[in-house]
Amino acid sequence: MNTAVDPIRHFYDALAAGDVPRVLSLLAAELEWTEAERFPYYGGTWRTPQAVLEGLFMRINQDWDRFEARPEGFVAEGDQVVSFGTYAGKHKRSGRLMNSPFAHRWTVRGGKITGFVQYTDTAKVLEAL
Repeated sequence: MNTAVDPIRHFYDALAAGDVPRVLSLLAAELEWTEAERFPYYGGTWRTPQAVLEGLFMRINQDWDRFEARPEGFVAEGDQVVSFGTYAGKHKRSGRLMNSPFAHRWTVRGGKITGFVQYTDTAKVLEAL
């Protein structure tokens, strides 16, 4: 069994529980986190947990009621993990619901998340705004 999957599972569990300190504790002090271009929160590549918190998680919390990232499967090789799942949420301002499939490419080293790249149908997210 590939242990690189464990921090990713813990990440999704902490995210679902709203446990931001736990989410941040799973991220390496220096990382590369990139959201898909045209995703509403795309900001290039963030390089610290604080940048991910401010550029992504705080903004999602402001804009969405119960934005969720629901993982449905994992594929791992070495320090690379790909997760497949679905985003879901209700936009606070528009009241529109959103469901969009995703694939996340993770890099895990020393038990910490050091890399993240998001792949999703950004049009489905933008339609909810």
